[in-house]
Amino acid sequence: MRMKLAKPRTENERLLASVLLVFAVYFGLNSLIFVLFGDEDGISVRYFMTLSFLGGMLAGIIFFLWSRPGEEEKTDSPTASPLERNLAVLERALSNDEAIILRMISDSEGITQDSLRFRTGFSKSKVSAILLGLEKNGIIYRERLGRTYKLFIADWLKKQ
Repeated sequence: MRMKLAKPRTENERLLASVLLVFAVYFGLNSLIFVLFGDEDGISVRYFMTLSFLGGMLAGIIFFLWSRPGEEEKTDSPTASPLERNLAVLERALSNDEAIILRMISDSEGITQDSLRFRTGFSKSKVSAILLGLEKNGIIYRERLGRTYKLFIADWLKKQ
């Protein structure tokens, strides 16, 4: 059985994962160089350290580009649900941040606005503004829950 890696869902996660990969590759290569070559020649060590830094940067850039949001494979399937097909079409018309929030709401119907804010890393005002726009366009609806809201996908998106 083949294991599939999940791509990061937000821009913050992509950037953080890329930076961590740069440091991991750099320090890994750097440690390997010192184990293999030691401290005997200062010029070659500096040369190899530069190469390990460039290798780390290259790995981070490749990962950042690889993890770029793309079309969901499951929406192309004829067995995809009406909601999945409708969301795929709708996400093309929305901004990247709106699409991220909409996908999170569809994955967890009834998620609270506060929880959504923490999961995305967006500011409170940004989440409120995006949700207000989605609600005005009839894409989502909100139900009051204390001092926050529970979020749901509009019923028309769930139908064919």
